[in-house]
Amino acid sequence: MSKYVTMVSVWFYSEGASPSQVISKLLELGFKPLRGAYDFVYEHGEVDMTEANLSNAIVEISNALHKTLSGFKVLFNLDTHLSEGDDDYSPLEDIDAELEETRKELERIENEETE
Repeated sequence: MSKYVTMVSVWFYSEGASPSQVISKLLELGFKPLRGAYDFVYEHGEVDMTEANLSNAIVEISNALHKTLSGFKVLFNLDTHLSEGDDDYSPLEDIDAELEETRKELERIENEETE
């Protein structure tokens, strides 16, 4: 099942809001942090959107970002496209979970070797 996602990259400015403030605001809007070329992703809930619904969704999310980040002195870039599945991007929460599992496995192996 395909759905649309909006990817966001953020450019910070040293005289603007702190990265933690910006990230907090993006999380409040429903964005998820990513690893890779983009910093955040917003997963649109509706699947098989019509062109009109997609256009409205892009305008809504763009306006929400603009309003939320107004005065923060940051630049942002949006890319909305059809996602072909979870292989399209890697949310940080998934990466963190994988790293934790790897750490546990390494500890288990190290413990076995010392016994």
